[in-house]
Amino acid sequence: MTFHGDLPYTSFEIIEKLESLDEEDIVGSGGYGTVYRMVMNDCGTFAVKKIDRTRAGSDQVFEREVEILGSIKHINLVNLRGYCRLPSSKLLIYDYLAMGSLDDLLHGNLILNVLLCIKRNHMHS
Repeated sequence: MTFHGDLPYTSFEIIEKLESLDEEDIVGSGGYGTVYRMVMNDCGTFAVKKIDRTRAGSDQVFEREVEILGSIKHINLVNLRGYCRLPSSKLLIYDYLAMGSLDDLLHGNLILNVLLCIKRNHMHS
């Protein structure tokens, strides 16, 4: 197993941390796998998307993310830092967003906006 990317760690250090991830490190999940929070020995923190290779279309999802996010750097896109292929899964390593995901932000704001609208309507009634 070899790690590919631009993280300032050796493949051995990264793989050691990847192998130690467990349920308490989970920060999210989706149709193709699970996202973990990985903290390195120097406290560098990354998000690791573990794509389950047994799911149909998972290889295409992995290749597409590596191709697109690996070549595009933009302030509004999460930064893909590296990847690793394993027999049972494929791993994508991103910068960790401590404030949560865009999904969290959008849904959080949506709920807040709905509550504010309800409060405004009650004040004008």
